[in-house]
Amino acid sequence: MNISNACAQFLVHCKSAISLSPHTLRAYEGDLNLFMKYFGGRKQLPTIQKEELRSYICYLRDELKFKESSIKRRLASLKLLFRWSLREKKLAVNPFDTLDERIRLPKRLPRALDRGHVMLLRKSIVSVGKSDDFDLLGNKVAIHLLLDTGIRVSELSNIRIEDVSLPNRCLTIHGKGNRQRLVYLLSSTLFRTLNRYLSMRQKLLTGSERLFITSGGLELTPPRIRASLHRIAANAGIERRLTPHMLRHTCATLWLEAGLDIRYVQKLLGHQSISTTEIYTHVSDKGLREALLRTAGGKMR
Repeated sequence: MNISNACAQFLVHCKSAISLSPHTLRAYEGDLNLFMKYFGGRKQLPTIQKEELRSYICYLRDELKFKESSIKRRLASLKLLFRWSLREKKLAVNPFDTLDERIRLPKRLPRALDRGHVMLLRKSIVSVGKSDDFDLLGNKVAIHLLLDTGIRVSELSNIRIEDVSLPNRCLTIHGKGNRQRLVYLLSSTLFRTLNRYLSMRQKLLTGSERLFITSGGLELTPPRIRASLHRIAANAGIERRLTPHMLRHTCATLWLEAGLDIRYVQKLLGHQSISTTEIYTHVSDKGLREALLRTAGGKMR
């Protein structure tokens, strides 16, 4: 089977069999298109050797000047393609099994908001709780959910009305790999504002089952949510550029600093492995050190 056919069938599998999100599918498609451009769509997939894969990695690094994180992500897509092809008996041998090519990523701590920025953002969100502007209210509820629950922006945009349980004050979140989890609406302000938003949403004529839509019936996609966050942050007087993932990092850090067990944080964030959650303990330790320095007047004794 040639590369073009293999990639097409693999993407169909990703869409139908494992129900990947549209965002992930677009990322996979972009990765595979770059792979096809380098090797040619007509090249037979089983003929690709590990030396050719190593050359492809050099091409990404030296000619396209991709960062190590970008290379690692594109290789992850390819590894899934070859693993699937082997399982479907389109390959006899997977060249990745013997490819000794490690992509070393620089160790970076997640970026989180400080408490001052969290207070400014929260104040800006709460101030619109009684707004009659449907789009403004929906955007603020969406950002409030990101800040209070630590869910991913893709998970937020995919929430359906049936996922909301007001009696139990919780939401069902559909995470990566079709794994479901519950997050809780502990803030009374968020709970009341979500109630108000739902009452207004019921009056709109739309065929969408998604919780968050615009007044024109369009679904609130991740790009729209990011743009909304930028506007809300600017109105709150926050100059730094915020991202939804920074709110996720902030939420996790605050939970750990408040003493929540890391296993609970893992479950709330939807991490499959606790090692992914453990990186936030470093952020929490950094925050603790800074707090101690402030207490000591900025001097180490």
